[in-house]
Amino acid sequence: MRAFLDFLENVKREGIAPVYLLYGQEDYLRRQAIEELKRRILTEESAQFNFDYVDGEETEAKDIVSLAETPPFFSGLRLVVVHHSPYFTPPKRQRAARGKDDPDISGPKEQEGIVAPGDQVLIKYLENPCKTTCLIFETGQNIDQRKKILKIIRKNGHLFEFAYLTTAELSRWLARRCDRAGKNMSPGCAELFINRLGKSMYTLENELNKLIFYTGSRNDLNREDILKITSPHAEENIFEMVDAIGERESAKGLKGLKGLLEAGYNFAYISFMVARQFRLILQAQELARQGSRGAHLSQSLGVHAFAAKKILAQSCNFKPTQVKEILEKLLELDLSVKTGGQDFYSAMEMFIIECISKLA
Repeated sequence: MRAFLDFLENVKREGIAPVYLLYGQEDYLRRQAIEELKRRILTEESAQFNFDYVDGEETEAKDIVSLAETPPFFSGLRLVVVHHSPYFTPPKRQRAARGKDDPDISGPKEQEGIVAPGDQVLIKYLENPCKTTCLIFETGQNIDQRKKILKIIRKNGHLFEFAYLTTAELSRWLARRCDRAGKNMSPGCAELFINRLGKSMYTLENELNKLIFYTGSRNDLNREDILKITSPHAEENIFEMVDAIGERESAKGLKGLKGLLEAGYNFAYISFMVARQFRLILQAQELARQGSRGAHLSQSLGVHAFAAKKILAQSCNFKPTQVKEILEKLLELDLSVKTGGQDFYSAMEMFIIECISKLA
């Protein structure tokens, strides 16, 4: 929440900058920041002429620059928002998002001062951005702090990272939301609510609205209400565990495992979901090799578009041979636990640590 408050203070103190990069896992706060800028820049009438919202993975850099250089109609400022901006991610993930044969993709040479053509188009604009346009790039992916384009944005605009809030911050946020609705949720219940649903503020807000409706005129929201209305949100923890393995972060992986167990999932389900994720990664690697992207990739994998993007990003952290070895290890683990040869928690802990040590 500190980042969002810093963002609001910055806008209040310095006014609207010509360029922003809003990034991080927390979609809710990124969108709130965009809405704040939109509210300050546009009226209901001017939004029809002076607002463009484009997908960075589907729009060429030169077209984004063209939109940004278009003068606003009548008066005021023009607002251009680039969703899914692929220009700031590490080279491997940028390659997965935009196609490995795309000539606009940065690679190791960028570190030597050679900048990808697509990035160069934006850099040229960002070195002297239009004062009558506010250009916002936003992405939920990690960014590569070494990129030249980031230095230019820092010089002429602002970067804000919106990471997931801590459990304590989310508990306070939930308390404020409940208070507005005339409800009360104890800290212990708030923690249970977060553990079952994950840290996405969009998910928490939607489920809280259901909980408020369910309890009717009753003021107190208790543990039983939460257990009846919510179901544990496994997918996010699974993604975090697989991310942790790919990023060689054992503490993060073990924390994800603990979160799943605390949410009430049994070993069979956790083992199945982790194996499913790695099978999807293997499929995504082959589909990407064949040139599959966007909606076609999502349809082929049988998952939502957002999940497909995350799976594709994760596939960059592993070689196909490594994924196959991990799936074989998961099969051995599953058989060992089912036959009483190993305790699941200790076996899964060892699996995470061994995977990370082999990838290192």
